[in-house]
Order: sequence, then C-alpha cells, then structure tokens
Amino acid sequence: MSRVNYFFLTIAIGCAALVTPAGASSCKNISALIVDSSAPSGCTSAYGFCAAGTVKGNHGLNGTTYFVLDGVSSPPAAAPGWGVTTGLLVYTTSDGTLTVRETGVGKLTGHPSNGYLTSIEEVVSGTGRFAGATGFLYNNATDVNSVFYSNISGQLCLSTDDGDDQ
Repeated sequence: MSRVNYFFLTIAIGCAALVTPAGASSCKNISALIVDSSAPSGCTSAYGFCAAGTVKGNHGLNGTTYFVLDGVSSPPAAAPGWGVTTGLLVYTTSDGTLTVRETGVGKLTGHPSNGYLTSIEEVVSGTGRFAGATGFLYNNATDVNSVFYSNISGQLCLSTDDGDDQ
C-alpha cells in the first residue's frame, strides 16, 4: 500500500471513530399503530381524560399505552372546533417503559366522538431498554366512535444498540 493510500485509510478510520464513538446511541425508524379509548377509571387528569390501549410496532414497540391529558389551550378564533392539547403518554413493553410528551391539535366532535388529530411526541424518559432514549415520534390519528387509531412514525434513539433491526 502506498504512503498516500495508507494516509487516507488512517484518516478515514479516524473520522469513523469520531462519528461513531463507543456507547453511541442506536437510532431506529419507528412505525406503529396505537388503538386506544377513554379510560376514566383511576384517571388522574385535571381535565378528566385518560386513554388506555395497545401498541403494535416494529423494533419491540409492542405492548400497552396509557395517556393522561394535562393541558388544554383555546383554539384560534379562525379555527373553530379545533383544540390544542398536551399530556404524557407511557408505552409499556416487556422490555421497559417509554414516556413521551405528546402535544398536538385535533378536531373531535360528538358523543361518541369522531374526528382527527395530529401530534408530536418527544421522549422524556424511559426504563429498561428505553433508559436514556431520545427522539421524536409523530402521531396521525382518527377517532371513530371514541376509539382512536393512531399511526405512529418517527425516530427513537436508544442509548445502546440492542441489535433489533425489525
């Protein structure tokens, strides 16, 4: 190997080491479906809304969910019927929990309710395999007769690579 090639090979290996340090996080593209509905029993929300359901997704995001509404804002005057909400959503799997702050907008009407919503979920904490996780997930949901069907996508970065590429 010539000195020039050896020099460039050394530079490339050094740069790779800087980009992927030991213990670096492993980011996964998430795709999941949450199906949940109102769960008033034991709900701690000051607004009287909690939701419980199931999640089925890739990269081990399978289990149950529980959402507690903890903030509501008035809609803009130019957008009647819309609401702005925020709350904590906990994903519980056999490998740990993932807690996210979900904030979004929606238009839900009637009893039973129907409508749609979209929100951003920012990772705030985790346990087990989700300890130290970071990332953002995006929720696009429809509400059909008070059952929410939430399509979740985004990126979840775990503190260690668990080898789960599905």
